[in-house]
Amino acid sequence: MPQNSKTSTDAATDFEAVSRQIDALRADLSHLVETVGGIAGRRGKHMGSDISGGFGEAKHYVAQTGKSAEHQLEASVVDHPLLAIGLAAGAGLLVGAMSRR
Repeated sequence: MPQNSKTSTDAATDFEAVSRQIDALRADLSHLVETVGGIAGRRGKHMGSDISGGFGEAKHYVAQTGKSAEHQLEASVVDHPLLAIGLAAGAGLLVGAMSRR
């Protein structure tokens, strides 16, 4: 029977060791969750500012592109006034013909 009491003592010691390791693992996981949550929060704030900055850049790009297209159109009309009048008249006739149907 001495072998049996030694086995049960070893099992109890092993169980206590596993229990301590599980408690340590829980504490480590808790710290990991806090760390990941903090990182996600900071990245979320940065992502929001990056997105708003991107919208600002896109708005500026669209405004500049629109102004550039407008200037190119004005230059084309100045360079070729008869062509511009012909295109406008043709577009007007096309719209008029489509609206009758």
